[in-house]
Amino acid sequence: MRAMLLVLLVVTPKAQAQTAPDWASLLAKTRIVDLTVTVSETLPSNWADNPRFQRWTFNWFVPIRNAYGQVIAPSEGPYYGQRYIIDEHTGTQVDFPAHFIPPPDSGLPYAGEQGRVTGDKYPVERLMGPAVVIDVTALLDKAPPGQSPRITVTHIQEWEKTHGPIRAGEVVLFRSGYTDKYYKPFPEGRRLTFDPVVVRSAPAWPAPEPAAMEYLHGKGVWHLGTDGPSMGPADAGQETHVAGLKYGMSWEEMLAHLDQLPVRGAFYIALPIKVADQSGSPTRAVAFVPR
Repeated sequence: MRAMLLVLLVVTPKAQAQTAPDWASLLAKTRIVDLTVTVSETLPSNWADNPRFQRWTFNWFVPIRNAYGQVIAPSEGPYYGQRYIIDEHTGTQVDFPAHFIPPPDSGLPYAGEQGRVTGDKYPVERLMGPAVVIDVTALLDKAPPGQSPRITVTHIQEWEKTHGPIRAGEVVLFRSGYTDKYYKPFPEGRRLTFDPVVVRSAPAWPAPEPAAMEYLHGKGVWHLGTDGPSMGPADAGQETHVAGLKYGMSWEEMLAHLDQLPVRGAFYIALPIKVADQSGSPTRAVAFVPR
């Protein structure tokens, strides 16, 4: 009975009026920083030599013809619509556990229960939280061609000595400046992933070593983010992915504009579309920063 009365008290309109936060006032005291790259055929939003994002207009307000008189945008009504072909790991996007963890009955290396956790089953509350921004810009381009400079446990612990310990539920964001520097239209955009991964002609993005993922999981961290194209190093990506995803962690890759966030104090959120059995998804990542 006591439990029932407590529930009734919480859900009554009078109780809601007394306890509901003033969301309008709270939002008025913040600015929203968009941490998401733009996806386009002309930008390096695809991974390395994976198929690029494609789109076409299936309806325009009126038919559009090219110089040869061909209809390139038909019209069946007064509206505008596009269709996409897109890899789920395109642009700013999230990795879910099933991306690198096979299901337990597969018989494959690293198989486990987390291999059942696809994006449509992932707890959405883990994709948000107070942000801590770890500056690793000193590592940018500090590696041989085709390799990633490593973000180590020592890097994280040195940050903690200055800014305090990382707490459970915080979202850890690694800021290197890599995507801000190299996310440019083709052909210059090949430098983002094609050159370091396929051609191996340039240094890759800074990325955490597997031990760093173990360390952050031990701190109670569920979600992370990086402004590199991958959370894993270009030359050894599987080990870092497995180190975190085997625990049910998740993270965004290819974030942008992390330099606009304070070291602490912002609130981070990145929500994907919800598709059955997805290993990842493009997200719209934003941060709420106190004014």
